Amino acid sequence: MDRLKGKVALIAPNSYVANLALKVSKGFGDIIEIYEGNLEEGVKAAKRALTKGCKVIISRGGTALMIEEELDVTVVPISFTSNDLIKTISKIKLNDNVIGIIGYKNLIEEINEIENLLDYRIYFSEIRHHKEIEEKILELYKRFGVENFIGGEAVVKIAEELGLKGILMECGAGAIKRAISEGIRIAKIIVELNEERMQLRAIAEHSSDGIILLDEMDRIKYINPSAQRILMINYEDMLGENVLNYISSQKIIDAVKKKEQVIAEYDQIKNTKVIFNYVPLIENNNKIGSIISFNDISKIEELERKIRKEQYTRGFVAKYTFNDIIATSERMKNIIEMAKRISKNDTTILITGESGTGKELMAQSIHNESLRKHGPFIAVNCASLPKNLLESELFGYAEGAFTGAKKGGKPGLFELAHMGTIFLDEIADMPLDLQAHLLRVIQEKEVSRIGDDKVIPIDVRVIAATNKDLRKYVSEGKFREDLYYRLNVINIKMPPLRERKEDIPLLIKYFLSIYASKNKMAPKKVNEEAIKILKNYSWPGNIRELQNFIERLMLTVEKNVVDEKDVCEILDIDKECIYDPSSGAMEKYLESGINNIGEKMNKGILNRMEKEYILKILKEVNGNRKKAAEILGISTTTLWRRLKELNINY
Repeated sequence: MDRLKGKVALIAPNSYVANLALKVSKGFGDIIEIYEGNLEEGVKAAKRALTKGCKVIISRGGTALMIEEELDVTVVPISFTSNDLIKTISKIKLNDNVIGIIGYKNLIEEINEIENLLDYRIYFSEIRHHKEIEEKILELYKRFGVENFIGGEAVVKIAEELGLKGILMECGAGAIKRAISEGIRIAKIIVELNEERMQLRAIAEHSSDGIILLDEMDRIKYINPSAQRILMINYEDMLGENVLNYISSQKIIDAVKKKEQVIAEYDQIKNTKVIFNYVPLIENNNKIGSIISFNDISKIEELERKIRKEQYTRGFVAKYTFNDIIATSERMKNIIEMAKRISKNDTTILITGESGTGKELMAQSIHNESLRKHGPFIAVNCASLPKNLLESELFGYAEGAFTGAKKGGKPGLFELAHMGTIFLDEIADMPLDLQAHLLRVIQEKEVSRIGDDKVIPIDVRVIAATNKDLRKYVSEGKFREDLYYRLNVINIKMPPLRERKEDIPLLIKYFLSIYASKNKMAPKKVNEEAIKILKNYSWPGNIRELQNFIERLMLTVEKNVVDEKDVCEILDIDKECIYDPSSGAMEKYLESGINNIGEKMNKGILNRMEKEYILKILKEVNGNRKKAAEILGISTTTLWRRLKELNINY
């Protein structure tokens, strides 16, 4: 109740009412301030109360009416009751049973009932101003012979001056208590409304949106600082004016004239490009006003940059677009065009292809071409995490879900990817039980954290990728068939580099430029013979291998023009092993004296090529035979047998 302290003032017309009010108000704490003053003096007292923050005035009779007329404040009148009149009459002895009551309309409400209870004939004469008192007294005296008049101090004084009897109407504690209760109730409502108004004003004042509140005649009732800034005009100049005098935007003008709601429409106000809304305010089918709001597009773009920066910081952003995919071959161009078309919808995508073909680059490009481009992009390598960790990372966990669980729990990557894209790389390596969980999340569009029964709705696009044959995995029972079909709605097959050889020169030029800039070196060139070797090399590691090759080339070759010898040394191959009928390699074998190219020689060359190829793969995977077998597309048993047959010790 502290916020109501001093918000209610009682203006007593005399000391009797003031003392009675003082006693009654003790039951209401420090809320009530009591002043004494009748009529004009009462108005002055009310003004003093208002300067101290008073919101409601309690008074009676003419004083209450004068305060209400002269001041902008809520007035609660003290209404006399029948008990007050009975007590007043019972205290006096009258020579006759005729009584006149002179007062304002708010003086008494139950005179007719009193007349029936008491053996008195009562005449009530209403006044609207205290200057009418004498006239009303004389009127009752002449018409009805009334000599006894009940009323306030002014009535008593004037009646006695006329030689008649004046009786002061005394109000009881009950009437004062009721008036105080009503005053406090109204003050509480006013304070709460003022607080809400202040809160709403604070929101509007600090909003980056321009906000204009109009009345039913489209006159400006309020305009916040953002709107003033965009319109380049002061609050005082616009208040009460028709908004159409200050808006140059034709779309906003049309919306105001048509009185029809408009949401998120683009337009320009003076030199500022904005997105605006126009909303009519309707009550009981009548327009009581409207709101125009608009946002500076440059502010939206600035906020977007901040969000993107934060996402970059957290790593939840796609850095690459289709412009970063270097391709000149028709095959890759067709794949890119198809990927651009499907980017705009939310269908699930499965990207397949050998390791190093650019599957994540394609996934990021699809995300940045989609309607989700402003949302997060989260990449997960399903093969790099143990099963239990992968589950908690993907789906999150509740507090206490397991030993060591973080206090408060942890959101999963699906939650963090809300309104964006999640990229599940190496999906074939996901355990079967997690595959079932993943299928449920994709189908139901909701996730439950580990150890929690609460369901969290999510809106996430799923892009999966694998370098494995998922059909084979399904037939072998290693991958769920229903999940396979759920992921494989759209399939993008990334071709290996050896199947898009026409892109190799362009990729070489691109990577040379990148690493020259990165290492602050002069750009190098690769001669035609070296380009031929690189185009005919099998590139088992695909674009990733080519990129690494160019980086090594930039750091190890000192001369500005790279030749075929440099290429062969870096790739650790023999030039003759890169065979292509158009390259002349076979002729060079013939010229060096190898004249018998029969089945035996062919087999020897093939074995030599295979041996060098396998050795190269083993070097790249640091001798890991399982990984080498996966890259070679054979089983580990077959690899072991070929190592033995080719006399490879690694």
